[in-house]
Amino acid sequence: MTTETAPLGGVQRTQRRRALARALLLLSLAPLMACEESPPCPGLPETIPSDWGTIPEGLDTAAWDAAITEHMREGCIPALSVAVVDGDRELLSAAWGYADVDARIPATVETPFMLASVSKAVDALAILAARDEGLLELDDPISELVDLPIRNLRINLGDAPPIRLHHLATHSSGIQDNWDVLDATYKPGDPEEALGSFLADYLLADGRHFSRRKNFYAWPAGREWFYSNVGAALAAYGVEVRAGVPYDVFCRSRIFEPLGLEHTGWFLRDFDDPTAIARPHSITAEGWDVQEHYGYSTWPDGQLRTTASELGKILRVSLGDGMVDGVRLLSPGVRELLSTPPVDGLDDWYIRPYVEAQYFFWFGMTLGDRWLIGHDGDDFGVSTEMFYDAGTNIGVVLLANIGDGENEGRVREQTMAIQERLYAFGEGR
Repeated sequence: MTTETAPLGGVQRTQRRRALARALLLLSLAPLMACEESPPCPGLPETIPSDWGTIPEGLDTAAWDAAITEHMREGCIPALSVAVVDGDRELLSAAWGYADVDARIPATVETPFMLASVSKAVDALAILAARDEGLLELDDPISELVDLPIRNLRINLGDAPPIRLHHLATHSSGIQDNWDVLDATYKPGDPEEALGSFLADYLLADGRHFSRRKNFYAWPAGREWFYSNVGAALAAYGVEVRAGVPYDVFCRSRIFEPLGLEHTGWFLRDFDDPTAIARPHSITAEGWDVQEHYGYSTWPDGQLRTTASELGKILRVSLGDGMVDGVRLLSPGVRELLSTPPVDGLDDWYIRPYVEAQYFFWFGMTLGDRWLIGHDGDDFGVSTEMFYDAGTNIGVVLLANIGDGENEGRVREQTMAIQERLYAFGEGR
């Protein structure tokens, strides 16, 4: 599948590179067969279970079960969880399939899924929460926020403007993802290395992961767009330093708990029963490959796990301009900020085939005749979507436990078709 033909997800496939091709490098996580062609889909079990949360009055759940599971069989998708929301409420929520195909563990509406890069949409809210508390400003130099001499060491220091927080949030910082380093941090379980230690080793000249050529681009901050997971992790670390508490603790106290999110966490240790989390899956010539849960050193860029319903509530923070179910989470104006480019004059030549407008981590793009705002994600064994239609105020969340590039792109084709169905349903309500 070529990225040019994919309306959604191209950023993750091209920039993250955390899908099947990179999974081949992670032998501890992915003992896959290196085939020139994608292996045939082994199919799902004869019975695909469903679990309904919010059921609108008059909805034919049997017809929905039949339609969605047919898409899942076509794409070879082990489990799928969805939610449809507007600014006031959840309109629909359901889950189908298996959180673990081998063990036949059904997915339910309370099954958390790993989010991959959709996690960055939550990073945006955490940064805005820190701003509301007077801990930082969006144009603060990141070196001052984290008290480290972070500069783009690939260009003349005398000519280099400071890397500011909004540069990190718009992927225009000039910080490059060095996959020789990042891939090696993928390991089963939670990451052990402290976020700040990893970033210092990556960004400072005396660090053990430092490379002037591979860790930075040859242009100053604010000039060019190029997706950076390290940049997202650094922005989150800025919140951690200014708040004086670990980033995950700040997110829990400032976002998750006020919204009543009980199945959301950055680490496996945050869950009473990690075995209830949807396992990442891939397809091999021999059948399903069900993998262990994993983590990595830049965890704020993609390691959050939650349910479709709880992610739908996070999406409603923007739809409600900072207020959800009567809870004022963020100051008014958040919706405008998350739908307005914060960096003027950004050279976005590279962004155009994939994303049409870069906002504060959130981005805008078209799906059919809809203008969508939100974020998507693609990682090993993970494919996620969280967007709302700016014209109708209908939001859709879709979580799957398989990479969207698997099965020769059919995973992506089928999840897009399901999204169309979900938007149409929301518009009809």
